[in-house]
Amino acid sequence: MSIRLITRADDFGSCHAADQAILAALEAGVLIRNVSCMAVGCTIQESAEALSIFADQVDIGLHFVLNSEWDSVKWTPCSPRAQIRSLLNTQGEFFQTREELLAAAPEWSVIETELNAQLETLLSLGLPISYVDGHMAPDGLLPDLAERMRAWAQSHGLLYVRDHSRFPACGMPAFAPSEAVYQANVEHWLSDMEQGQQYLYFMHPARMSDETILFCNAEFAPGVVAWERELEARSAVSSLWASRLEQYDLELIRYRNAHPSPALPMGGYF
Repeated sequence: MSIRLITRADDFGSCHAADQAILAALEAGVLIRNVSCMAVGCTIQESAEALSIFADQVDIGLHFVLNSEWDSVKWTPCSPRAQIRSLLNTQGEFFQTREELLAAAPEWSVIETELNAQLETLLSLGLPISYVDGHMAPDGLLPDLAERMRAWAQSHGLLYVRDHSRFPACGMPAFAPSEAVYQANVEHWLSDMEQGQQYLYFMHPARMSDETILFCNAEFAPGVVAWERELEARSAVSSLWASRLEQYDLELIRYRNAHPSPALPMGGYF
């Protein structure tokens, strides 16, 4: 039996470098079958139309954001700030860390307000949203949020795809200082999969640029995330995937053709 691999590009709408890399991956058609969009991102308004062209070949989802993780790049809430005070810090921005969000203990009614606003933003841009997932996995952090988001998704005719998250024992492909080593790590990751099982491969393709250099914080020095996303951008268009599909008997699938997975081996973060 084939290995079923859900391939997903995250953070569309976060910056031009990400949008361009993801659109290039879709044009190549070798890997990505799902794209998760940030309604709060600074380029979603101008890039949505280009993404919508690919709606027949990929599933497009809402990448629900409750954290703004970088030091200088900030995501803008879709709701009026006065309606979602408990989701914001004293500067009126999403909390930078998951720990701050957990400590704020926002009520579901407030979260739902922003969830609805982010969905409406993407729909208003003509994007056919079919699923929802969580940026930095707040649904793996806040009590009862996974259950509430699952019910919310069902009420809106969407898939709640946290239920589809399963990973090999080694986690995700390890990043590396060179593309050659990274591609070898991808091969090792694929070899750790079991035939007949379904896995998730989520990535954040983005071309290394002045934009992505700014994706930094206390955990990631300037340039670290930029290089990691450059590696994923290269992988997303790599001709190596043609031979990998045959070698590992891979079936790349959209969420609409996936099934819920029994476990989350990587733990609550994802």
